[in-house]
Amino acid sequence: MFRRTGNAWMVFSLIFWWPSASGAGVGDIGPRGAYVAPQYVPPPPPVSRLHLKDNGDGTISDPDSGLMWTQKDSHADLGKCQNWHQSKEYVENLQTGGHDDWRMPGMGEMAGIYDNTKENVNSMDHDPDHPLALDEKFADGAAYWYWSSDYFKTDLADCCARTFYFVTGMGHSNPITLCNKGGVRGVRNEP
Repeated sequence: MFRRTGNAWMVFSLIFWWPSASGAGVGDIGPRGAYVAPQYVPPPPPVSRLHLKDNGDGTISDPDSGLMWTQKDSHADLGKCQNWHQSKEYVENLQTGGHDDWRMPGMGEMAGIYDNTKENVNSMDHDPDHPLALDEKFADGAAYWYWSSDYFKTDLADCCARTFYFVTGMGHSNPITLCNKGGVRGVRNEP
């Protein structure tokens, strides 16, 4: 049974007749103007975690790791790719920045200079579809991937060493005679 009380009429009037509650009215029916989106403002570029220093003598120092790198890799220096044996001989004979104790880097050391905040076309063929994630302080003409000192001795004549691909930051195992777009970047420990 419905009994009329002051509160019941109040609820009824709130539910069925409160034209200003939603702000909608007859004037709001019909087409509206086109939506204009705010102008796109790109986010600031990401900040590199690396603090590389160009030493001005063909070398680059990484104070965070205590390593020194050659500014030019073997491809930038020689203008050609190198297999694992050629790369090993190349770094053993380097005389860059007044130092002669260069060596092939390990995978972890190369991962330390991989910089996903960078995208440059300093590669040998300057391909914009495959930018390198390397600091611009490294020399132009670089290889896409580098041989590491991580070598697997097997009974196979052509197997295998680890490589680091500076486009994606991925490591691979490759036959030691592979040369295609690869090389080596010398590294040494700073005293």
